[in-house]
Order: sequence, then structure tokens, then C-alpha cells
Amino acid sequence: MNARNLEKVSADVERMFREFNIESIDKIRNRLPQNKFLEMGWLIAHRDFDKLLDLYNNGKKFAVVSGRGPSGPIHLGHLYLFQVVKFLQDTYKAEVFIPLSDDEKFVFNKLRDFNEGRYWALDNARIILSLGFDEKRTHIYISSEQKWVYKYALLFSRKLTINTVKSAFGINDSSNVGIPFYAAVQIAHILQPTIDFNLPVVVPIGLDQDVYMRLSRDVSDRLGLMKPASLYVRFVKGLTGEPMSSSIPETAIYVNDSDDDIRRKIMNAFTGGQPSIEEHRRFGGMPEKCVVFEWLKAFVFSTSKEAEKHAELCRNGELVCGFDCKNLLARHIIRLVHEIRKNADKIDLDRYMM
Repeated sequence: MNARNLEKVSADVERMFREFNIESIDKIRNRLPQNKFLEMGWLIAHRDFDKLLDLYNNGKKFAVVSGRGPSGPIHLGHLYLFQVVKFLQDTYKAEVFIPLSDDEKFVFNKLRDFNEGRYWALDNARIILSLGFDEKRTHIYISSEQKWVYKYALLFSRKLTINTVKSAFGINDSSNVGIPFYAAVQIAHILQPTIDFNLPVVVPIGLDQDVYMRLSRDVSDRLGLMKPASLYVRFVKGLTGEPMSSSIPETAIYVNDSDDDIRRKIMNAFTGGQPSIEEHRRFGGMPEKCVVFEWLKAFVFSTSKEAEKHAELCRNGELVCGFDCKNLLARHIIRLVHEIRKNADKIDLDRYMM
């Protein structure tokens, strides 16, 4: 992460800590096992995860909730968050609940109908599960097909006001009524493990999604339930330097991309290299500004030591973006995508579906 991004993340965390009781991950770093997400700076903050660790150390299990809105194919940015979820399951033997929120995509006009939602839900589920989740501790479901979702959403809707939801979603009176009601549905996803199984919950999210956690915590407080905790994950930057977006395919690598498309997207990615090879050899590159280097940290390198060695070779001009770094990333991403597809084809969804 470059210095400017570090300052922005630090400022965001500090502001949200002051306003919403969020803390830097450094506050609990010594309580977490050594892992890539912590070492590489992908885990940046938390709220109340220390309380779940206290409970865990006293023999109390907890659940992880992380959903996916199925309206199209999955890209590697989506999967990175689920790698964090899998790390939590592996480390703490946590129960994992994965809502496939076709209802969200429907009310926000991202789906034509529920048949399309079901198609993408099942497709996305196989891709997510290809990461190797424990089938005995993983519970995945299509939200619109669960009766309890509606029942709990009704319960929670009585604890929300229209003004609160309008502010949270940034909507106005011209929005369809399904959008404000979806706030109650999302809270149902988050609090269901606590209500049904007496399991405290942690939700890995981005800082920009915290407003939904605050709604869930307010409702849980009013109902006398344990408030859900959160872990804040820094998302991988898109290949063009913009955030990854399903509406801008060039920003991301999708699991269904061809080898040629993967290589083309990576070869066009934003880098921290010099304008010419001669200048790069002379002055060196700037890995702190390089999206390719960030992707190498996310998907290729295993340790910060390995990443820093690569960064130093870049700064010295010994590595060239187009010849070395991009080719290295393309080879690994193509191999990774092939492995994900192969594993996904073997998934028996009935073993995981609620």
C-alpha cells in the first residue's frame, strides 16, 4: 500500500473509530495468529472482535456471516473476501453462513427475475465453495427461498424507521419500497445464527459497508441480542487503478474469463513503471503505486518478505513490468482460475445448502 493510501486508510479508521467505535487491527494484532491477511495489510480494523476472541478462549464458538449478491459471474475481488472467511473458519473452527442475496439484486433492479437470480446463486455458490470450506461447518442458502428470512425481516422491520433506512441506503421517496425493506432482510442474514443457534457473529466487510453493520447492531441492541462484530478488509484495487466493478469488466479478472482475456487485462493493467524500458532500468519502478504489484501481493506472494524482495528488485530496475511482473501475475492467475473451475465442478451443493 503506498503512503497516500496508508494515510487515507488510517484517517478513515481513526474517523470511524471516533464516531462508531471501530479500532485499528493493531489493537488486537498480538491476539491473532500469524497470517497473510494481517501481514500484508489486508485486515485493517475491527469492531468487537476482541469480545468474540474472549468468548472463544472460554470455549464459546462463533459464526462468520458473509454474503454474495448473485447477479453475474464472480471475479477474484469477490473471492478474496471469502478467502478471509475461510481463514476464520480454519483458524477458529467457526460456523460459516453464506446468504446468496438474490432478493437484494432483485429490488435494486440487477436481475430480470428470480430464475436468473437462482442461476447465478448456484453458479456463485460453487465458485465460493471451491476454496475448500468445511462442509460440516458451512451453511449456504438462497435468501428468497428461506421462509425464516421473511419472518425475521418482519420482526426487525419494527425496529427500523424509514428515515434511518433512507439515510443508510442513500435513497429518496422515489425508490421502490423493496429497497428500504431489504435493510431488514440483510439484518436477518446477520443475526440469524445468533437467534437460531446462540452463536455470536462476526462479519468481514469493507469500511464503506459499515452503515449496514450499525443498523444490525442497533436492532440487536433493541432486541437484547449480542451485537455482531466486524472485521474490516481492504479490498484489492482494480487492474485499471479504479475499484473493481462488475460494470467495468476491465477492472477485474472473472472466474469465467478465457486465458487470452486474463492475459490481455493484465497486460493492460496500471503499473508503477517508467515510460520506457531504458528509463525503468535507470530509475527503477514504484511498486507502491503499481496495481500489478498489489495483485501479486494478494494472489501470488505468501509473505511480506517475499513481496518486499520483489519490490526491491523493481525499485532497482532489475524487473520490468511488461516482461517480468505482468507475465508472472498472468501465469499465476490463469493457473488459479483453472484450479477454481476444476474444484467448483466437483462441488455437491446439497452438502452445503440450508
